[in-house]
Amino acid sequence: MKKQRTGTAWAGICGVLGCLLLVGCGGREEHEGTTWKHPTDKSMPYAFAEDAPVPAYARRWHVPQGFPGFPEHWNATVQRHLQQEAAEGASELARCYREVFSHPLQPDERRKAGVQFRLALHRFKTASAALRRGNYLRFAREADLPAGLDWQTGADEPEIGSPEAEKGGTLRLALAHAFPNTLRPFGPNSNNSTRRYLYDDIDMPLVRLHPLTGRIIPGTADRWAVSPDGLTVYFHIDEKARFSDGCKLTTRDFVTALYVRTSPFSGEPFFEDYYRNFAGITIYGNRTLAVHLRTPRPYAPFYAAVPACCTAFYAEFGADYPARYQWRVPPTTGGYTLSADGVVLGRSLTLSRVRNWWAADRKYTRNTCNVDAISYSFIAEASKRRELFRLGQLDVLSGRNSDFWYEGLEIPEVHAGFIQRVQFFNLWPLSSFGFHLNCSRAPFDNKDFRKGFHHALNIKSVIDTVFRGDARRSGSYFSGFGQYSDDNIKPTQYDEDEARACFARAGYTREGTDGILCKPDGTRLQVTVTSRIDPLYENCMEVLRTYAARCGLDLRSESLDDTLFYVKVKDKQYTAAIFSWSFSPPLPDPGLFFLSGDAYSPSGTPVRGTANVTATASPEIDLAILACRTAATEQQAVAANHRLQRLVAATYAWVPGWCSPYCRFAQWRWVRWPQTPDYTFCPPRYHDPLDSHVYWIDEKMRDELLRSRDEADSINEQEMVIPLPQNLR
Repeated sequence: MKKQRTGTAWAGICGVLGCLLLVGCGGREEHEGTTWKHPTDKSMPYAFAEDAPVPAYARRWHVPQGFPGFPEHWNATVQRHLQQEAAEGASELARCYREVFSHPLQPDERRKAGVQFRLALHRFKTASAALRRGNYLRFAREADLPAGLDWQTGADEPEIGSPEAEKGGTLRLALAHAFPNTLRPFGPNSNNSTRRYLYDDIDMPLVRLHPLTGRIIPGTADRWAVSPDGLTVYFHIDEKARFSDGCKLTTRDFVTALYVRTSPFSGEPFFEDYYRNFAGITIYGNRTLAVHLRTPRPYAPFYAAVPACCTAFYAEFGADYPARYQWRVPPTTGGYTLSADGVVLGRSLTLSRVRNWWAADRKYTRNTCNVDAISYSFIAEASKRRELFRLGQLDVLSGRNSDFWYEGLEIPEVHAGFIQRVQFFNLWPLSSFGFHLNCSRAPFDNKDFRKGFHHALNIKSVIDTVFRGDARRSGSYFSGFGQYSDDNIKPTQYDEDEARACFARAGYTREGTDGILCKPDGTRLQVTVTSRIDPLYENCMEVLRTYAARCGLDLRSESLDDTLFYVKVKDKQYTAAIFSWSFSPPLPDPGLFFLSGDAYSPSGTPVRGTANVTATASPEIDLAILACRTAATEQQAVAANHRLQRLVAATYAWVPGWCSPYCRFAQWRWVRWPQTPDYTFCPPRYHDPLDSHVYWIDEKMRDELLRSRDEADSINEQEMVIPLPQNLR
């Protein structure tokens, strides 16, 4: 009895704490918590004065309080940035010119100066062109739209999902990571592993890629057009497009997104750079906008699809945004949203299907978003997740290690056929999972040493033992991008003799009594590999440590909490790290990860907080990145990306780890998937089939299966192997 009272009291305390946390810092619940409702549109001020030099539609816009004056401020800020960029480009051009003609150069020096000249020339030309264009953000009339645009609708692709899908039910899933400490989609601490489930995989962008054919299809835009010079993409917003709170989606919401995401109040420097990568945005009335690119590129509509934010939701946006909006749930344009009663602090988040969803009857979405709700429970312990799944309290269970796939699924429910094993082969870019080496730190500032480190890691042994041969290695940093990946790049193989030869060239010429190499001054050949806390990594390191010792390398490991690990890597405070970036189709974006300017400052010190975590700095790679960014055709993009990937491989700054071209999970048979003439189970262009939302719950089958289980009945055991569609292999 005492235990029961104690448990009840503790539950009450947790509930009170939860409410306080959801309320936020010093605010009332209706203002700060998940139950907050945004004010009406007309309660906000007008965006422009009556006599402002903008079309009438813009003068009727209601906007967040801090917005008036933003367009002028943003335009002036971009102009100053472009002027500085053009001036720096001109200065660099002059410096390169003086260097080439002031004194004789060696061939390598001349080549380097030539690369720097071309980079500076591109920077100067694109900045100057953007300056000549004028204001970044402009407002025009619909009548000002260019005549003769070739509007595309993407209406001829195969349907997504199955017309046999049933609506209803709840999909119950478990997440192994920690409960997020904010529900904001941007701002401090928002870049967490839960965000994709709540927003990234839910929100509908202006256009999307068809998950079977890879071609562009409608999102919130029902048609789009590209200018003849390839520098401008026009989008017309679907008249039916709505946010989940019922607000119409208009061009105003794209301007609001520019405002709130670039504001210093949001604390997101990424978005300033993101928007400045475009030459500008022009608004043509409430339904059409144009995004201007700096250079033409393949898949231009996809890359020009800037985000939108529900304007009324950000009515109270200001300096206290991180605290005020900590637990507020922004409306989405997709089929699901997180409601106030879907949040159980620290335990679960439940998405609900949007009632009267605007895209419910569209061709590419009518057979998707079938379940009424998706419930995510946060369960750190693997054994607890497995037991809840076995009991039928979770519908799907994912597991990336071989122990889960083999021993973990040796349970009666699998043998009786109630639970199915699923192996789904996909067409999704592989992550850059592997050993990232910090080239700004000894001993990895020596290329011979980096090459020796490659030879000293017996990754094949890890695959054969820890992963039982189920994984493989990639060769390119950007694998899985189809024709844009250079599959001729192969990983360096374990070789004791080659490793020792490389280490000797790096100065490690003596061998100690324990077999570990050292320099003549006694510096020991020892490397610490940092990773996030994960028992799987430690198992892999045990294998690698044994083989590395045979090469004269003392391999150590260090495990850190996720947050500490991520900060240490991005600040380049590590030596070697088991780390990965996740990529999305259709094209790689190598500039984020290998530009020299993100490696070192002009003074030569490593730059902290960038995605160039290996501190790779190479004029040739910079030039290859430029070629990737300026490739106007598919053929040019393929050639540029292949060259870039070969140059990156030649730095030896990254050791490819282990990867899988498929996704494995187990599911109860009542989770149903499409069977179509074009594909089986799920379109292949998804990292995880659950991201597709083409599944549904067969409630009748659920009742029958649970009844059969209770009666100790059985059906045929089934392992589903879903290959790529024949025409995509």
